[in-house]
Amino acid sequence: MHIINLILGLLATAHLAHGNQKVLGQGAGLTLKIEPVNVSIRNRFANSTLFGVFNIGQVRDLLNGTSHRLLDIEETGSRNPFCAGTAKLGDDSSSTGFRATVADYTNGRTIHVSGDAFEPASYFTAAESNIQPHPSLDEIAEAAAIAGFSANAIAYATMPPIIETQLPNGTSHRVLNIIAREPHDDRFTPLHVNMFNRTATKAPVANQNTAPTCDAPNDAGAPVTPRGTPGTVRVTILAGATTLWTLEVVRPSVSSGSAGSGVELRYVYYKGKKVLHRAHVPILNVEYKEPAASCGPTYRDWQNDETAFTCAAPADVAGAPGFRVCSSPSRTIVDPPYQDGGNFNGVSFYVDAAAGGEVVIRSQLRAGWYRYTSEWRLAADGTMRPRFGFGGVLLQYNACVCVKHHHHAYWRLDFDIDTPTGNLVREYNNPPIFAGTNYHDKAFEIQRPRDATRKRHWEVSNIATGAGYALIPGASDGAADAYGVGDVWVLRYHPDELDDGVVPDTREHLEKYLTGEPLKGMDVVLWYAAHFLHDEAHAGNVAGGHVVGPDLKPFGSW
Repeated sequence: MHIINLILGLLATAHLAHGNQKVLGQGAGLTLKIEPVNVSIRNRFANSTLFGVFNIGQVRDLLNGTSHRLLDIEETGSRNPFCAGTAKLGDDSSSTGFRATVADYTNGRTIHVSGDAFEPASYFTAAESNIQPHPSLDEIAEAAAIAGFSANAIAYATMPPIIETQLPNGTSHRVLNIIAREPHDDRFTPLHVNMFNRTATKAPVANQNTAPTCDAPNDAGAPVTPRGTPGTVRVTILAGATTLWTLEVVRPSVSSGSAGSGVELRYVYYKGKKVLHRAHVPILNVEYKEPAASCGPTYRDWQNDETAFTCAAPADVAGAPGFRVCSSPSRTIVDPPYQDGGNFNGVSFYVDAAAGGEVVIRSQLRAGWYRYTSEWRLAADGTMRPRFGFGGVLLQYNACVCVKHHHHAYWRLDFDIDTPTGNLVREYNNPPIFAGTNYHDKAFEIQRPRDATRKRHWEVSNIATGAGYALIPGASDGAADAYGVGDVWVLRYHPDELDDGVVPDTREHLEKYLTGEPLKGMDVVLWYAAHFLHDEAHAGNVAGGHVVGPDLKPFGSW
């Protein structure tokens, strides 16, 4: 185990706790323990399981004689390391599941192979789809080679990553939308590469000669971590001999969901009581409301491509590549001096003295010309602050980031207060909606808007113990529109509802899960959306900065 002491006694002021939680006075210290967890499905596939995937009868028959490529192997669950025997019945956390995604170029389709790494290959299942998944780095490199670039060329997917070319029979040629340049060249070439017939054409240029100017930085050309690069650590945060937090942190490259979900937290406990089973951002959308050539109008972004940011005087976590502790706050594109690139890809940890000693877990992601900061903040008093930051870069051929657009980030918060079931969701309003009470229980699944005029927030508690967490909207989290759809969804837990699936319509489609199921005493999941107007013409001058997110605050007995 790699142990790094983070001494809060070096702070200039004491840490002030909220409510009646314990105060960490000046001179007290936190200890952050980080231990690698070997739960990577890809590690298992390095041996016999991968061959098993492609040799089961149904997969072999589907791919026989085709040109195809394995794009991704997604982990769909891992065993709970903290509390054996308490995994949710029927949940993917009680197994080590996977979903392998294969692009069949010959037949213009996608093959998904699902199973459990502990089970024989004969138990695996295969399914066909006409939805084209995001390209892998290996596939992008092959596309660049088809276009005539060398093996040393720098290439990555841009927006949208796949050009839709659906044929009358429902299949489609797989056409990648990439940019590429040789190492000695400072200009990218935008390309459309057809992986079926192995041809490449130069892509249209967005806003050529008419691109607006803005404060966005230039693209640093930083490398991206290959998707599927394993990385999960077990984190323990202590104050003296008292354990405050235990949790698992999954790096974005192997985060769950159809398009990744940023830095993912699993099995989150505060003072020995479970808070969250899983917390992540499986849906991230972009909408351009102002007309601009080759910009949008909408995109569904991915969150499993890690790109470089800055971690000062880093201390690597032994046995866990891609995890570092920084001596001072790490810097992403949303931090001054608002630059792209840095010295580290992965997940960083640091203590934010300015925020009273919060432990900050963060990473930087790349999706085309966008840069995103995925962040979680954990305080000694039990407060959690999920945060998401928005940035972008100028490309020589494309200045779409300078055109005003809206981002919509959707957190999925699978609460298990004390226990998976037996939870209650209440909504608070002041002034009240119903006479005589500020609170009302959520009896059935429902979608709800934010309402700052009523100080509206939501609380999830354990009916038996009274312990709970309040979900308090952020002041800069914006308002839903026709494309952003909504603010909060209260749903009953189902293991196959990690996202809304990959659909041609990029808007979120959580409404399909609103089936009217009862909630009281059940296992509940809250989805929370933040909506952000990204205007790089005023970078750094937006109220609240380019960062959004709610606060999660404990109440009751912890």
